[in-house]
Amino acid sequence: MLYDPKREVVGIAHAGWRGTVAGVCQEAVAKMVQVYGSSPADIRAAIGPAIGPCCYEVGGDVVRAVVSAFGTEDSLLRPSPKGQGRLCFDQWAANELALHRAGVRQVERADICTACHVDEWFSHRAEGGRTGRFGAIIALHRAASG
Repeated sequence: MLYDPKREVVGIAHAGWRGTVAGVCQEAVAKMVQVYGSSPADIRAAIGPAIGPCCYEVGGDVVRAVVSAFGTEDSLLRPSPKGQGRLCFDQWAANELALHRAGVRQVERADICTACHVDEWFSHRAEGGRTGRFGAIIALHRAASG
């Protein structure tokens, strides 16, 4: 979720691993700059609950896409706690890095792993594809003039 308090505008985007490596965060910031005249330095961002690096084991296709998009210096891929040479993707950190690269300085992360907390959140991966849905809403509140 994105908020520019100077221009009084908001934006929202969703990114799984494909959207993350494709630059959804950067595109959302660029659109706010283009449409509303926002300065990335003024935008405040929030990254909501998602599968965390503790549970997000990925295969070679994702590893290659992450390295292509972000390089290897940012520790976005780390050994799985389950071992066996598998890697986990830190999607929270990747999106935070993408926002910083787009010029956003203020980023808050929920750091809530949906796979660890299926009692409170849905997780497609943790629940074998059987999930419900949850949404995120961002809106501006304007005081009534009078």
